[in-house]
Amino acid sequence: MQTSVSILHHDYPPLVRDTVDAKLQHLGRFNDSIVTMRALLERQRADHRVELVANVGRGAVLVADALREDFGAALDEATARMERLLKRDHDRRIERRRA
Repeated sequence: MQTSVSILHHDYPPLVRDTVDAKLQHLGRFNDSIVTMRALLERQRADHRVELVANVGRGAVLVADALREDFGAALDEATARMERLLKRDHDRRIERRRA
């Protein structure tokens, strides 16, 4: 799984990039068919926006985003949403194989 972290229109410390990359690697546990995982970090006035995009095998693209005043809260919410999406996609693929 390839991961990338993009920061738009604002500077974050290097520690933030490492933290986000670690979260992306952790999300890889929930679905083994992930090809790439991308995080977009953006600051919109007082709010932080985190968007996670996962390219799953066979052309599926899963997107989860969050907008919060606190960066940590936005990152946690986006990863929780992506975790649910990845689990749901994995379960759907398992059910199709069984049918």
